Amino acid sequence: MITYLRHAEIDLAKWDLCMEQSVNSMVYGYSWYLNNVSPGWEGLVLDDYLAVMPLTGHRKYFIYYLSQPFFTQQLGVFSKQNITQELLLQFLAAIPKKFRFIEIQLNEQNQILDDKLKVKKRKNYVLDLNRSYEKITKGYSSQAKRNLKNAHKSSLELKTIAVKEVVQFYKLHKAVTTKGVKQTDYANLLSLMEQALVHRKILAKGVYSKSGELLAAGAFLAHKNRLIFLIGNGSEMGKEMGAMTMLMDTLIFQFANHQMELDFEGSEIEGIARFFKSFGAEKRNYYKLRKNNLPWMLRLFKN
Repeated sequence: MITYLRHAEIDLAKWDLCMEQSVNSMVYGYSWYLNNVSPGWEGLVLDDYLAVMPLTGHRKYFIYYLSQPFFTQQLGVFSKQNITQELLLQFLAAIPKKFRFIEIQLNEQNQILDDKLKVKKRKNYVLDLNRSYEKITKGYSSQAKRNLKNAHKSSLELKTIAVKEVVQFYKLHKAVTTKGVKQTDYANLLSLMEQALVHRKILAKGVYSKSGELLAAGAFLAHKNRLIFLIGNGSEMGKEMGAMTMLMDTLIFQFANHQMELDFEGSEIEGIARFFKSFGAEKRNYYKLRKNNLPWMLRLFKN
């Protein structure tokens, strides 16, 4: 039986144990992560936490809706057992009717086969690191190899930096993906990254020039066999000198021959997707679910 629980009703210890034991466990689904990106989140729970689904809900003008939080690529159903199509559809049907508008992203193991649901495929890019560094780099594009050669020629240096520095650099050199991100979202992001530090789930790296200028910065969530590129960007000079390519390549070298995957968190923006693909990453699809049961006048605006 699937039960809808408000935030205060959720047993967070059992929730996190379910996430830890899930066949499709992802860091995004843990209570500490959700607390930062969607305060007051609710959930659907199967029996005694055999499977769970976070509900990242909000209310505006007395209307409840579900939306995907910033800096959270995939949510959906997480389960200790294999997720069948039947179980996935049962969870989606159990979403309370009070949520009149739904626009959420499911995880890559929540593959929807039902044509009645309004879904859109989205692209993620993932690189298998369980190979030698030499084998991995054979899959690099000619552009990535040129960028890397340029970075080494410029004697760039990679260092571990504070998570606060990554956020500050990211804000200063805003990427096109930051459209709509508010100051409060950045504050939540920093809080999230600090929590990830407490849980030993994050790496923060920066690439510096010979003169000590920060040229690129990135933060990576580390969970089980997955290293997720949470945020990162390079300055204009950093892009010219291949700083971001060097940052990625150094991590790939560090984790090569480990049962790990580098999850680039994908992009629908062609230029960013091209950068991720330049390392030989493979495309994996996940679904964005949209449902609009708003009153007809509001529905016109949302459509």
